[in-house]
Amino acid sequence: MLKEYRFSAARQNFTTVFDDVQNFIPSLIKARKQTETDGVILSRSMLAETLGQYTFDIDIRLENDGTYWAWIMPLNDYAMGDTEEECKRAAAETAREFAEDFMNEPYMFQAKNTRTLTPYALRILLCDTKEDIEQLLFGEEVA
Repeated sequence: MLKEYRFSAARQNFTTVFDDVQNFIPSLIKARKQTETDGVILSRSMLAETLGQYTFDIDIRLENDGTYWAWIMPLNDYAMGDTEEECKRAAAETAREFAEDFMNEPYMFQAKNTRTLTPYALRILLCDTKEDIEQLLFGEEVA
């Protein structure tokens, strides 16, 4: 079982809760009201490791006109570019916009057609830069 705190205790002892997180001890914070759900706080590295199994499959193709397009699975979205490098950058931007939609429209975390994509959105949101997103999508060092 997770280490458990009542909301008011977590607020009053936030340093202790945060110290636990730093020591890789995730904590459960009990909801304040019956209409709320409990929350979990854990370290960024633990979340990243937990989400590591959710990988992206990118299919990049060269079109007859010399441009490139990329299909981003499981996001079911695409990006295009005049060069392969531009296409990869555009795919990273598309993925970033997809993940930001989750933050700007919280219903996406709950909607049946997008709920299963939550781990992928979180993986993208853990990236600090667009280059990090490109690295996440394509698994190679970005120049």
